[in-house]
Amino acid sequence: MKTGAAALWGATMVAAAAVAVSLVARGAWRRGALSPDDIGVAVLAFYAAWLVVALIGLPTFLALRWLGWLRWWSCGLAGAVGGAGIVTVLGRAQAWQAGDLLFWGLIGAVAALAFWLTMRERRRGPSGTEGGDDSAGTINAQRLAAASPLYSQDHGGALEQEFHALVLTSVRQPRCNTLTLQRVEQACERGGLNRDAFCDAYARFIAQEFARGELSYADADCAIDDLMSLSMELELSEFAMRIYAAFDAGEHSRDWDGPDVIAWQAYTLPQVMQALAEAESGDER
Repeated sequence: MKTGAAALWGATMVAAAAVAVSLVARGAWRRGALSPDDIGVAVLAFYAAWLVVALIGLPTFLALRWLGWLRWWSCGLAGAVGGAGIVTVLGRAQAWQAGDLLFWGLIGAVAALAFWLTMRERRRGPSGTEGGDDSAGTINAQRLAAASPLYSQDHGGALEQEFHALVLTSVRQPRCNTLTLQRVEQACERGGLNRDAFCDAYARFIAQEFARGELSYADADCAIDDLMSLSMELELSEFAMRIYAAFDAGEHSRDWDGPDVIAWQAYTLPQVMQALAEAESGDER
């Protein structure tokens, strides 16, 4: 997660632009075509939305980050409540205006998710360059690129070879969301898994490799983020969601953290270890 005034300013602008585009798109859809007046509407909507985001959305985002509740769904929910709440207060919405409340709640959620995505988006460099100092324990993409088959065979065969390949695909790409449903289907076919079993097994693989020191925080975070990008197409298990939340918790420091605190060491690693321990205890029953 990005930090700094410049990043927050940029995210506020993006969120306001998302509102303006959404409102213009709604009007154009109702009329069946764009109108020259839409330019003026977009400008006015942008400035109004920027003011609302700066005065309400930005403090809400900072509060969620301070509390450690910064997730895509918590931001979206806060945006939806804020959008509907603002219209209710300013427009004195009545019960029969539920449709308007739903629309403005959706607009608020769009703005909040645009803000969150802007703050979260990042380019991926080599292993260990994202998420703080995690030079100890990295997958070392160059080593695996040269010796991936041998390394995978030593760790259990076809299924883990597929998992290693998926991690490599994630950490080598400059952008997020490189995992596709087609690639998941290929991995399931080669590893003999269904989709639900794949999600749980892949999340466990990422967690175990990170806990052993084979995967750096940066690489494991990339891999679990790519798995989460398919949450609309795949039904992620409770365990997979716990692992995602653990890595998400390590993406930013808290205000109470001292200068020597590394977020992923303080928050991610303990949560991952606890999730693995509870999962292994459940397997033994």
